[in-house]
Amino acid sequence: MKLKNEEKIKIIKLSNEGYSIKDLCEMYNVSKTTIATIRSLYKIHKYDFLSKNKKNNYSFNFKIWIIKLVKTGRSIHDIAVKFNINSGVIYSWIKKYLNLDYNGLKRKIGRPCKMNLNKKLKEKETTTDKDKKIKELEERNAQLEMENDLLKKLRALVQQRKEQQKKKK
Repeated sequence: MKLKNEEKIKIIKLSNEGYSIKDLCEMYNVSKTTIATIRSLYKIHKYDFLSKNKKNNYSFNFKIWIIKLVKTGRSIHDIAVKFNINSGVIYSWIKKYLNLDYNGLKRKIGRPCKMNLNKKLKEKETTTDKDKKIKELEERNAQLEMENDLLKKLRALVQQRKEQQKKKK
């Protein structure tokens, strides 16, 4: 559940009045981590953390610097609180860094591609599935043709024996 700024202010005030984290969790139906994060953000940034822009565009160098801080062993939670960044954003930067190195952190220039990457992957999967199915059907067809040839030869042998038996009689 996402908390509104008014609720966060109330949590801060109640926390300052002496309410425990457990009490606040029950009152607002949120996790202990959420309450602890709000308290930590308030201690460092006071009420400034509430006026954070929704869509921040962080520079390439800033992202690299944050990742280097994580590499030094600092907690992602601590870094997120200190710089007032959502920890999920930092996790996504780390994931991009691990998968694509520094190139994954660069902002893509230009209009985004119309075709989604997932659609491309699904199309590749369907074409490979179709190719597999075609190969299986070709193998099955070859097997059935061999069986058919075998049955024809068997029929011919049976007819030969019948003719030989008729000639003997």
